[in-house]
Amino acid sequence: MKLMNKMLLFGIIVLCFLIACDKNPGAPKYQKEITIFGYLRGNESLNADHAIMIAYSQPVTNYYDMQKAAITGATVILKDITNDILYPLKDTLERPGFYFNDTLLIQPKTTYQLRVEIDGKVATATTTVPPELIISTELSEDTTNAVYRKNLGTEKPIFLQCENEDQLVVVDMYCNESYQNAEYVYPFHESHKYPEDQEEYDGGRNAEPRHIIAFARLKDFASDMHQGRYTIFWYSSMIVFYGSNTLQVLAIDDNYHNYIYSEHPELTSGVNGGIGVLGSLYGKKYELMVLKP
Repeated sequence: MKLMNKMLLFGIIVLCFLIACDKNPGAPKYQKEITIFGYLRGNESLNADHAIMIAYSQPVTNYYDMQKAAITGATVILKDITNDILYPLKDTLERPGFYFNDTLLIQPKTTYQLRVEIDGKVATATTTVPPELIISTELSEDTTNAVYRKNLGTEKPIFLQCENEDQLVVVDMYCNESYQNAEYVYPFHESHKYPEDQEEYDGGRNAEPRHIIAFARLKDFASDMHQGRYTIFWYSSMIVFYGSNTLQVLAIDDNYHNYIYSEHPELTSGVNGGIGVLGSLYGKKYELMVLKP
């Protein structure tokens, strides 16, 4: 999941900065913390592409250097609490600080606890993987879907099934274009068809308009248009720009939810003895090429 890897790298940098404003008298002083950032994906292996990043927090006044921040040589164990199985995780010289075990297939409805030990310090994090989210749609996972924004949702609805009607589901839309190429579907003015700069494109903390996230309980997706089936038919309204967009439909755990919506996500997303997030999810990703009419 290329997009998820980008989010992981961005997230860890943000987490490092959040506690490190040592030149602001009103901000907390810098503390060196073990930082954990990663997601376990149901029915996918914990391979190098899905590795859990483990690093030390860095002062905001320093240039961020992942090579220096990375924690190497740590004892990292992921325990399958449900089945009482231990899995050691390792990083590599090529990607220090990214821990994985590609023999481990993450199981839905399973609780995992991560334990990180380094220099006498211990950080732990626990997550329970959501149950299987069954997704039916005409969109293809295997190829880029050439689509038009108009009526996209009604023409290609996304149907969901899950054993838990209270399961949290996230609909995540992210534009992959550079800001110079990201043309607004509905421009503010004919002279303003593109974002003026990266700041306008990326938006504020919510990252809109480039990155738009919506979530609800599964039962809230019931649609009268489709005989009460759990349906996402409005996702086309989340497309702000023509061009390459990535759509993800995910069942998420509470840690992931807290990381997205909490005021202090680095402190409320399941990590003890450090900061960060260890979340879990189950879902699918679709690549869209949004064409002009």
